[in-house]
Amino acid sequence: MRIKWLKDVEFGEANFFAAGSHLISAAMALCALLSSEWILIESGESGGNSTQSNDISNDLSYQLSGSIDECTNIGCYDFWRSARFGGFRDKFDQPHVLFHSNDRVLLDCVTPVVANLFYILIALCFFMFMSSVVGCVMNIIPPAHGFLQWVRANSVTESANMILTLCTCITGFIAELEISSLRPDSDVTIGMGILFITIRYRIG
Repeated sequence: MRIKWLKDVEFGEANFFAAGSHLISAAMALCALLSSEWILIESGESGGNSTQSNDISNDLSYQLSGSIDECTNIGCYDFWRSARFGGFRDKFDQPHVLFHSNDRVLLDCVTPVVANLFYILIALCFFMFMSSVVGCVMNIIPPAHGFLQWVRANSVTESANMILTLCTCITGFIAELEISSLRPDSDVTIGMGILFITIRYRIG
């Protein structure tokens, strides 16, 4: 049965260059999934974490079991494990949000909305990874007929990757804007995560 299936495969139509492009594209999607630098944050003079940390220590109504990490970068890697949120008001009656994940405690960096955006980014990157892997396999072992042959002939995986890349970039920019609204005194910029996606798009 296996030999008969191999006889139906037209290896002469294999495209190893396209397969290599898909393989690199899959690697870029995987790097984006593992990146912790989708959003880079540089604290301003008046809005740094040190001032906010002092507010916490002076707030007697809030007890913090661990130290607060400096919020300099956020990425998909921070959301692979279970996360939890906390909130409190400082002595100036200003609300604050705490994010706990991956042994990190971040102050006024991640809200449930930001977390949901990154969960969407994880899903999009996963779909891009799988689409690139499927495209790589179909270019090495071209399907002779049927639905898979139609998918390869009409560049369906490439079109899907383009749409997924666009959705990923838009979601990443929305996350950047959301974090910027949380930290108006900080410089919030795009990091390596989206760069991996754009490189992947150029290659794929």
